[in-house]
Amino acid sequence: MELDRVQTRVNQLHGTLKKKSDNDNAQMAVGMILFWPALFFLEGGDGPQAQEYARLKGEAEALQKVSTRKTCELS
Repeated sequence: MELDRVQTRVNQLHGTLKKKSDNDNAQMAVGMILFWPALFFLEGGDGPQAQEYARLKGEAEALQKVSTRKTCELS
């Protein structure tokens, strides 16, 4: 059940982060073509959602390893 909870949140965050990444790529393309000095004002960094995503991916991997060691079956 814990792995299901973690995987659900990972999937939610992945969608949000993918959308942000796509927006960043679009802003970069427009900036490069139209007005490159504006690129200095783009927000940078991964933010708290990316940090949570990375942490949850690690938790999911740990849960899978423990279930394998204990020969538990995951649903």
